[in-house]
Amino acid sequence: QAPQQRRTKHPTMSAISCVGLGGLGLTASVRRAPTGTRRASTAVVRAAADEHQQQHQQSVVVDKVELPRRAALALAAIGLVATPATPARAIGFAKELKKKAVSDDEFIPSEPFAFRSVPHDGVKYYDLTTGSGEKLEAGKTAVVHFTCRYRGLTAVSSREARTLGGNRTVAEPLEFKYGKLPSEFAKPLVRKIVVGIGAELRIDPELRELYVVATNFNGPAEKAGIKANDTIMSIDGTGDLANLPIADIGALLIGDAGTELVLEVKKGGERGAGTVEKVTLTREATATVPKKRVTEVEGGGGLFTGGGGPKPPPIIYVPEALAGMRVGGRRNIIVPADVGYEDVGEGEIPPGATIKLEVELLELRSGAA
Repeated sequence: QAPQQRRTKHPTMSAISCVGLGGLGLTASVRRAPTGTRRASTAVVRAAADEHQQQHQQSVVVDKVELPRRAALALAAIGLVATPATPARAIGFAKELKKKAVSDDEFIPSEPFAFRSVPHDGVKYYDLTTGSGEKLEAGKTAVVHFTCRYRGLTAVSSREARTLGGNRTVAEPLEFKYGKLPSEFAKPLVRKIVVGIGAELRIDPELRELYVVATNFNGPAEKAGIKANDTIMSIDGTGDLANLPIADIGALLIGDAGTELVLEVKKGGERGAGTVEKVTLTREATATVPKKRVTEVEGGGGLFTGGGGPKPPPIIYVPEALAGMRVGGRRNIIVPADVGYEDVGEGEIPPGATIKLEVELLELRSGAA
């Protein structure tokens, strides 16, 4: 009895207020039809809807009268008006789909090549963009932008070649004649071998301290954790090193390979402060890293003829690494250390590091500009 009473409390006609239409004074009414007539009514409604959809396709007009935006949105919310889906947009901004991440497995090997007078396996590369312009050919002067990334971070880039006032940067493309290695990379790598701890030391005239300028890649000092700006307090018990001639200090460090020496090292990277540790090193034959010099590039070099701009890795001059590129193309190359920055490093890229190099071919010229 109770359920029947609750049903009779509702009138045959129930009014449903449309969300958002209260301010417009609009309502949508639904009449409860008897059960026997619902199927017939539904069939008629469906036929009318199909005809209406065919006439108007994806757009809907109610009585050929355009509704205000608020009314249209409210009707769409309850399904009375179908609105086509449109991509979200902002003024001056068009959202792009997220670029697909490329795994190292998708890189393909280039042809083998000769580097520093010895055979070298091809390097792996992936074309991010296939250019539609002129094809790169031997003898043409290539104008490129390059970016070196180490552990995902940009370390060296021609797009940020020089810093101006207000933290602004200016791009400086690299120009070189494609098809021939610079003479520096066509000759064997020469290093002076010295038996010692593999570190360059210097006396600070103000603080009167013997400090580390640099360590050789994979040398005894580097493997022991000694870093640039660490201070050497004593060598095998000999202290007051700042008052010794530099030749006498060198004699303390150099010895037979395999012999040991004990250093007292003040670490921390800050001159005049830090904790003192005793470190035992074994003398080894280490290669002395030469001073950095400017690579002589045939074809102009762009604005990189001096030593102020970022230094590109040698692989960029290897013809096989850029073979098949066209103007407008962008290529990612996995660069091993021996054809990258070798045992010298560059900026934030340490010696012996593998990097990723992105090259964009901007322009080709018939000769040096």
